[in-house]
Amino acid sequence: MQKRWVLATLPEGFDLSGIPSHIKPVEARLLALRGQTDISTWSDFFEPQFEQGIHDPFLFANMQHAIERIFQAFEKGEHITVHGDYDADGVTGSAVIITVLKEVLAQISSGQKPVIDFYIPHRDKEGYGLHTNTVDILKERGTNLIITVDCGIACVPEIAKAKSFGIETIVVDHHQFGEELPDGILIHPRLPGESYPFPHLAAVGVAWKFACALCIEARKRGLLIPEGFEKWLLDFVSIATVTDMVPLIGENRVLETYGLKVMNKTRRPGLQRLIQVAGSELGKITSQDIGFGLGPRINAAGRMDHASLALHLMLSETEEEASVYAAQLEACNKERQKLTAKMMEDAAEMVMSADRTPLSEVNIIVLWSDSWSPALVGLVAGKYMEREGKPVVAIGKHGKTWIGSGRSFASYDITEAMKRAGADILTRCGGHVQACGFAFEDDSLLPELVRKLEQDAAERLVLAECVPIFSIDADLKLDELTWSLVDIIAKLEPYGEGNRRPVFMSRNLQVMSSDKMGSTQKHVRCLAKDANNQTMKFVGFNFADRFDLFAVGSKIDVAYDLGINEWNGRKEIQCKLVDVRMSEV
Repeated sequence: MQKRWVLATLPEGFDLSGIPSHIKPVEARLLALRGQTDISTWSDFFEPQFEQGIHDPFLFANMQHAIERIFQAFEKGEHITVHGDYDADGVTGSAVIITVLKEVLAQISSGQKPVIDFYIPHRDKEGYGLHTNTVDILKERGTNLIITVDCGIACVPEIAKAKSFGIETIVVDHHQFGEELPDGILIHPRLPGESYPFPHLAAVGVAWKFACALCIEARKRGLLIPEGFEKWLLDFVSIATVTDMVPLIGENRVLETYGLKVMNKTRRPGLQRLIQVAGSELGKITSQDIGFGLGPRINAAGRMDHASLALHLMLSETEEEASVYAAQLEACNKERQKLTAKMMEDAAEMVMSADRTPLSEVNIIVLWSDSWSPALVGLVAGKYMEREGKPVVAIGKHGKTWIGSGRSFASYDITEAMKRAGADILTRCGGHVQACGFAFEDDSLLPELVRKLEQDAAERLVLAECVPIFSIDADLKLDELTWSLVDIIAKLEPYGEGNRRPVFMSRNLQVMSSDKMGSTQKHVRCLAKDANNQTMKFVGFNFADRFDLFAVGSKIDVAYDLGINEWNGRKEIQCKLVDVRMSEV
């Protein structure tokens, strides 16, 4: 489906004519579109400062209590279990806490040594969060203290059950919570009355604040924790701050900037091997490498096998151990790619079947198959939403239980939609505005759920507006594509949620030459000129199926990102196509 190109509008009240003369208008526009409307803060955005940008971890209302409880556990020789989630945020957050607990514990020479272990639920068999059955398991293990990571804030009855066994819980989380909070020590940046000044941390960020507080307290108690130890945990933090889609502003931007510096120097065998199998290069890791290479492999463990594989990799102490787990993650990732491709093929056949309402006539797309893995339905929903510009729900089956995932845009809360449609159908449902997860068990209720979802979307969405939107940062002339602009784009890194890599457009270009390239001939390159006879080369990867648009002499509009092509020791500006269309005039 052809996407609708939309030139992003500047924030209300921001006037490009009022910027200083030494700042280029396109630079000011890019910053303003990323929420940076105060010129005095631009230098901080371009060059985040660690000391100024990182908040005191003890600003969390319950942090002191949590740290004192940890030292109490150390003194009593208690059994501490870190209970993480099965995605990259939960895995890396767990790795942060386990690493710092062991570091501090190693400095305590007297008394009975505590036990530190972990538990991560199986994605399909157990599902998200702390479960009552898990509490029974941990009781049998002898656990005295649970630390939940990237989960727990909504586990009210489960944490109450743990307390009834004499097991206390520290919750390290950032997710949405209900009207009732669990009876534990809660470290969460968005709790009512919370004093911590930055609410957008990923769970790994909250875990890192916990680690910082633990190191500070340990030093106060005379333990020899190396200065800067906590900074070397930022390689873990850099992963989930990208993959968990938290906004890369404020403290998150500082964490990611310095996290990438640490990642590129990491000495952890597990991360070094992960970087290798992902085809990246230590010393040149970017947020894009994490988002498209490292993160998916970590998540693949939980989707295809068990997330503990990824945590074992994070905690590996030898190259041999790391190689084993990295190979397993790579195998999981390849299997994930294979199965996801097959599910996308199934979905394509499903939407084209004669007994379905055409996609052009529905406001929400619901896809399902009892052969689909519930661990992958979120990927299918996300891909279809990006393609069609409509909310998408995809449902798979594990045993007797249907498990689904929904994806939407900000103006249609998919979690609330699912709760409305499935009030009498679903056994569980949770999530946020743009993503949800749910389950039900009665096969006969599937048609009713589909009908109610379609009815809900029909009442709340305008069909004509349900098309893929392609947001453009700036409309540029070819003579504006300069090395100076390339430098500005580089200074905007790291990229992530709220600060995506800029996309530009240039209109009414005349194609001067074009050809297919690559061993498979799937890619296109062309030379085009504008009305001022300025020329530029464009490269379109996997654009061969649209090669007819690049006929010599034709007029096209192009959307692209701007970067650098290095080849044979030479550097040139590269315009990489992300979309193309025929010009209207």
